[in-house]
Amino acid sequence: MIHFVRQSGAVLSSLFYECANSHTDLEGFLLGTLATRTLGAIDDHSGQTDDTTERFIVIQGYSLCQDRFYDSQGQVNRDAIEQQVRDIHQVVGYFRFRRETVMTLSIREQILMQGLQEMVPNLGCMAIITASLVEENDASTHAHDITFWNTTKTRIPLQIVNMNESTLAYQHFIPSVAQDPRRMDMLQSIDPTSIMQQYDTIYQRAMDALERATTQVIEKERELKALMEQCSS
Repeated sequence: MIHFVRQSGAVLSSLFYECANSHTDLEGFLLGTLATRTLGAIDDHSGQTDDTTERFIVIQGYSLCQDRFYDSQGQVNRDAIEQQVRDIHQVVGYFRFRRETVMTLSIREQILMQGLQEMVPNLGCMAIITASLVEENDASTHAHDITFWNTTKTRIPLQIVNMNESTLAYQHFIPSVAQDPRRMDMLQSIDPTSIMQQYDTIYQRAMDALERATTQVIEKERELKALMEQCSS
């Protein structure tokens, strides 16, 4: 059973961006890997170690569905899935975006999840994303929310790994057990001496992009305010 989901802030922001700019509902697949870690706690009185094993999902990307891969009753077509994703073994979840709705799974989505479990070997979660107006009279600002369920239809928490965390969080983000051994070979080939330099470069680029995006949002808000004033006058 999956206990929680881990995802970087960049991937989550990119997914929200796709949802915010969509004219209709969206659905797609979450790509990543399943991982397992064991946490040990030592009792000071008895000296015994209590080990707890957790299974979690590391989401590394997503793929938007171009065509529907299920019918009106929620029956899944595996061939339709394989036509839309490069490697079905990288699919760890399914997501659906819909506006102004409650955060719950419909009957069709529950049936769809059961069908995906049978067709997708590493499927471990389903996510529902919603968007709603922050203020009823202000259509320019929306709030997005996302909720995950595991295969037992139980809500599971999302842990967002941001770039401004401690550099020690990097080692916790890498799964201790990877499904694909090729990923472990890639991690072993990383040069430790260049990690910090790459980290600083990516962080600076992200901050520059955030500053540009903030400036654009402020300008758009000013234009919208001026347009609303013209319409009301």
